[in-house]
Amino acid sequence: MKKIAVIVFSLLALSAWANGSQEVANKPIVAVWYPNNSGEDWKVARQSIDDLVSKATGRPVVDKLTTDYVIAIEALATGNAAIAYPGAVGFLQAQAKNPKVQPLVVSSGDSGTLDDAYYFSRIVVKSDNASMYLKDGKFVLDNIKGKTFSFVSTSSTSGFVFPANLIKTSFNKVEKFGDKKVEDLFLEGGAGKFFGNVVFGQSHQGSLVNVLTGKADVGAVDDIDVDSYLELVSGTVNTSGAVYKVKQGAAAPFDTLAGAQFTVLTAIQVRNAPIAVNTDMFTASQLKALQDAFLADSTSQNPMIFLPKGTKGTALNKQNGKNHFIAASNAWWDPIRELLKD
Repeated sequence: MKKIAVIVFSLLALSAWANGSQEVANKPIVAVWYPNNSGEDWKVARQSIDDLVSKATGRPVVDKLTTDYVIAIEALATGNAAIAYPGAVGFLQAQAKNPKVQPLVVSSGDSGTLDDAYYFSRIVVKSDNASMYLKDGKFVLDNIKGKTFSFVSTSSTSGFVFPANLIKTSFNKVEKFGDKKVEDLFLEGGAGKFFGNVVFGQSHQGSLVNVLTGKADVGAVDDIDVDSYLELVSGTVNTSGAVYKVKQGAAAPFDTLAGAQFTVLTAIQVRNAPIAVNTDMFTASQLKALQDAFLADSTSQNPMIFLPKGTKGTALNKQNGKNHFIAASNAWWDPIRELLKD
């Protein structure tokens, strides 16, 4: 009954926001994609979502690929895009600009519920240098101060907001950061700053490349956008001390980095991001049809959308048995809203 109640609430909420005119309802739907999902290797996964959206609404879908998080967020907020798969922070930033931006669905966890609907933000170093971050046999963050750090984008949930807040919390007592915002502390490095230098990868792939090529000593990177290029060498997935290497034959930008290894210093759970829509770009009936299509069993069974366990390739989600889309209320992301206030 709980799942049914959540779905009904979400449908009512979406219907209340819907305001699309008949003129808008007949236009092509623009789907905007973050840089992480704009590469050639994500083409089939994007097309699978496009096909689902087009079939549900009866409208053609046009992809808008980006090289910057801000472009995607602005497009969704302004109505230059109708649907997106942003991170949670990007979704909240777009919604702050325009309340008509609402969550359509979110991917469940392996349990089939929201209880474990999360992925991981990781702080990593090149394995050749990992011993510098050992203390009493455990990997710690103590020695990241003064280093060159690679974030993804200031709009990235797992590539900036979560790791930056973890760093602030970890060093707060010693550095006396007080109530300073992470944007003021970590956006740039240099004299008088926490980091010697700060660089931005503009995608999770780009941030990891920065670490593997020595452009950064330490970096923030998630698991869902880069693990298809990687193999676990040792340790436990998404835990401190886990070692990964780039696969032979990995696609760009890792095509010249086969065998390069990195070590996880720490990993943090992050709530899954929604498929978000600008409700002005749809009629109420289209939104209902669209949400029904994402919630359908045929979608969770589509290997191009939910990649089966042990299968190579890229998809928005992994299928470990019970994974599917769920209609979550807007309030489910309140913990991240609170984090953004700090």
